[in-house]
Amino acid sequence: MHFTHVTVADRNAMLAALDRAVAEQRRFGLLLVNLEKFRDVNIELGHRCGDELLQRLAERIGSVLRADDAVFHIGADEFAVILGNLGSPQLAELAARKMLEVIGGNVELDGRVVAPVARVGGAVYPDHASDLGALMQIAEAAQQKARGCREGYVIYDQLLRVEEQTRSDLKGKLKVALDNSDLMLYYQPQVDLQEGVVSGCEALVRWNEADHGWISPEVFIPVAESGELIDTLTYWSVNVALREWFRHCRGCSQTASISVNLSAKLLHSPEIVELIQRAMNIWGAQPGTLVLEVTESAMMVDPKMARSTLAALAELGVILSIDDFGTGYSSLAYLKNLPVGELKIDKSFILHMAEDQQDRKIVQSVIDLAHNLDLRVVAEGIENQQTLDMLVGMGCDFGQGYYIARPMPLAELPPWVESSNWVYHRVPSA
Repeated sequence: MHFTHVTVADRNAMLAALDRAVAEQRRFGLLLVNLEKFRDVNIELGHRCGDELLQRLAERIGSVLRADDAVFHIGADEFAVILGNLGSPQLAELAARKMLEVIGGNVELDGRVVAPVARVGGAVYPDHASDLGALMQIAEAAQQKARGCREGYVIYDQLLRVEEQTRSDLKGKLKVALDNSDLMLYYQPQVDLQEGVVSGCEALVRWNEADHGWISPEVFIPVAESGELIDTLTYWSVNVALREWFRHCRGCSQTASISVNLSAKLLHSPEIVELIQRAMNIWGAQPGTLVLEVTESAMMVDPKMARSTLAALAELGVILSIDDFGTGYSSLAYLKNLPVGELKIDKSFILHMAEDQQDRKIVQSVIDLAHNLDLRVVAEGIENQQTLDMLVGMGCDFGQGYYIARPMPLAELPPWVESSNWVYHRVPSA
């Protein structure tokens, strides 16, 4: 098996090379190299500079490869490297480290200095997989894992094998749970801090799995996203939330709202608008009663596409809320060009604002600037009376948190309202 140091902008050429390598039944490695924020280079410096950067990085990768290795450009921001005639699986880790070292050096493009950052995931044939499809799958899984790894690379190992098997099992169980409607929604009340009344609720998906017990959304939401179940999960969540909310809240004012989280993956899917419109039509949701929460980092992945999707949702009468505001890279100057109506200040700023002056200044600044842009503000993470009083004094519009109420099943919501100091702002009786 012999390769040459060439950059091939063709995924089919890489697959053909892998087929030959498998046919020869020799140990080889597959490394997938993903460039972070490559889109920013194209946007800020133009596609010509983007192409030049890719060529430079391909040459750098090639400089640390052997004669039996090859590098391929297989996507806009991704390379694949085949390590031929690999003596041992440990050599794949050495190759990954060398590639990251040479990729990380500064590159000058049109007088601008760019500092490339890459993540590498890899697997070895036949040690980690006995067929090409499985090899590609686990190499991609390793690359995903590398995005949260300090070293910047992950070579597939037994621990990752166990994690992937667990994810695969959960994916199958999640599909069954969705088919059987075994998931449930919990509701966390949101209150109007200035009026002292319950203004709505946030619907949160919960899963009590028969074998594993309660599974955190931080675990099963990524499984849904990677397993192409997120559209089904989102449609289920919106439908159930609207159905249960309007049954429960018939006497509430027309300003009472139900909030549902929107996956970052679906924000860039053209089908999401039709999906939401269908659910609203089924349950007769009036404009302003459905709030979709989107993280600001999700919007920044593809701002142009996000703007188009959000604009279409806003036309349906959906209130768009920016969740976890303050933890990403967006700014209010950017948000003024989006049809958003609400900001949710991330709880990391709320939790310690009673004793942290800097957090108080940040919260007050966000409230003031948001109001100047005609956006309403929700503070999440309220856990004591002192924090609540401060937010009221700052002019914050709405709030939620454990001090007000923990998320609860729908059946517990009416008793909570009756026994709490908060009441629904209801439509005046005739």
